[in-house]
Amino acid sequence: MSVGLFLARVHKGSRIIIEQTRVNDEVWLPQHIDVKVDVRLALLKNFNVEDDITYRDYQKFRNQHKDYPAGEVQPNP
Repeated sequence: MSVGLFLARVHKGSRIIIEQTRVNDEVWLPQHIDVKVDVRLALLKNFNVEDDITYRDYQKFRNQHKDYPAGEVQPNP
């Protein structure tokens, strides 16, 4: 796959895999990301990137925030 005319070329075998999990029965968040990319930029430089990222121990953030209503908008003179 080429991006732009000759800006970047992604070679066969490149992949990005994202696994998600449901946290607190509320929201889907990433659990595991596996990246293997072989790309050539501008016909000059090759990059091989392999990364494996695992997320765990999600915790719900709580704060002591209180909402206040906004005042009326005053027109500019």
